[in-house]
Amino acid sequence: MPESSLKADPRRIARFLHEIGEVGADPRGGWSRPAFGPEEREAHAVFERWATELGMTPSTDAVGNSFGELAGSTTGPALLVGSHLDTVPRGGGFDGVAGVAAALEAVRLIAESGGLGLPLRTVVFSGEEGARFGTPCIGSRVATDAFTGESLRKLQDREGRSVAECAKEVGLRPADATEAVWPEGSVLAFLELHIEQGRVLEARGRTLGIVDAIAGSTRVELTFSGSADHSGATPMTLRHDALAGASELVIEAERRAALYRTAVATVGDLRVEPGSFTTVPGLARLSLDVRDVDSERQRELAEELLDSASRIAARRGLEVSAVLVSDQSPVVLHKPVREQLARAAQRSDATFCVLPSGATHDTAHVARVAPAGMIFVPSRGGVSHAPEEWSSAEDVARGAEVMAAALRALDEKENA
Repeated sequence: MPESSLKADPRRIARFLHEIGEVGADPRGGWSRPAFGPEEREAHAVFERWATELGMTPSTDAVGNSFGELAGSTTGPALLVGSHLDTVPRGGGFDGVAGVAAALEAVRLIAESGGLGLPLRTVVFSGEEGARFGTPCIGSRVATDAFTGESLRKLQDREGRSVAECAKEVGLRPADATEAVWPEGSVLAFLELHIEQGRVLEARGRTLGIVDAIAGSTRVELTFSGSADHSGATPMTLRHDALAGASELVIEAERRAALYRTAVATVGDLRVEPGSFTTVPGLARLSLDVRDVDSERQRELAEELLDSASRIAARRGLEVSAVLVSDQSPVVLHKPVREQLARAAQRSDATFCVLPSGATHDTAHVARVAPAGMIFVPSRGGVSHAPEEWSSAEDVARGAEVMAAALRALDEKENA
C-alpha cells in the first residue's frame, strides 16, 4: 500500500483514550495513576490487549516497561515508538496517553501496509511522572542503564516507601532490574508523540511540532528550620518564621528565572509544620525545580538560588538544608531523525514548527543510548497536568501518520 494512502483513524484513538480514561479516574476530578501503583499496571494491561489485537507479541520487563513487538522480515535492531500511562495526582487524560494511542495507530498503519524489514516495538514506560518519587522517567532510566536496582531501593515517596517496594507489590521484579537494560545496539531509533503542554503551537496555528531539544532539570528539596512559637505571644521582631523564609525564596526563584528567556524555576510543593492557625511555622519544606535548555545556565541558576536560600536563612535566624533529588542535563535530539520527521510532516501537508521541550520526557533518556525524535501536538490553552487538559484526536491521528511514515523511512534507509 503506498505511503500516501496511510490514514490514521481518529475514532480508534478516541476509543483508546476513553478506555484508558476508565482507569484511575479520581473522584475529586482528573486522573490519578501513580507510578508503580495498581492503576498504572491496569492501564498497561489495556495497552497489552490493544497490542495483541494488532498482532503484536506483548511482554513486560522486570520494572514494568510494557512492550508489543511486530516482527520484521529481517533481523536487526528494533524501531521503537511509545510513551507512558502514569499521571500526576489529578492529572489530565492526554499526557502520555496520546503518545501511546499514536504509537498503536502508527503500528496499525504499518502492519496494514506490509510491515517493516526491522522489528517494530511499541513501548509504554513505567514511572515517567516524577510526582510520586521526586524523580521522573524511572522505567526509561533503568532501560538505558542510568538507574540500577540500588537506585530503585533508594528512591522513596512521601510515606518512605521505595520504588522497589512499591514495584514488588504490583507484581514486578525490581531486584532483577539489570534484565530490563537494553543491549547496546539493540535500538535503531525511538519516536515519541506527546501533547505540547504549552501554547506555542496553538499561538502559531501549527498542527505539529518537531522537538529539537529537551530541557534539563535540577530538582532540590530544601528545608527551612526556625522556631515554632505562639502566634499571639511572640512579637514580630523575635520570630524565626520558617515559612516566611521559604516564601522569600519562592519569590526570588520567580524573579531570577524571569531574567532568562529559556529558564524556569518552580516551587511546586510547600509543606509547613506544625501547620496551626496559632503557631509560627517552625519548619517549611519545599521543592525547587530549575529547568533550561542551556545546561550551564541551568546549574548556575540552581546554585544561585541555593546561595539565596542561605542568605535568607542567615538574615532571618533560620537554618536551611538542601538535598539534591535529581539532576538531568538538557538533550539535543538527533538531527537525522528530526529530518525524517520533518520530511514526513511536509509530505502529509501538516503545518509544523521546530521548538524545544521545557518538560522532561522518556525520549531524553533514550536519546543517550540511541537516535531519538519527538513530535508535539497542540494542547488547548496550553493546559496540562490538570483535568482540563485536552488535545484533539484528529491532531493525534495526524501525528501518528507522520510517525508511521518516518518509521518506514528509517527502516528503508537501514535496509537499503
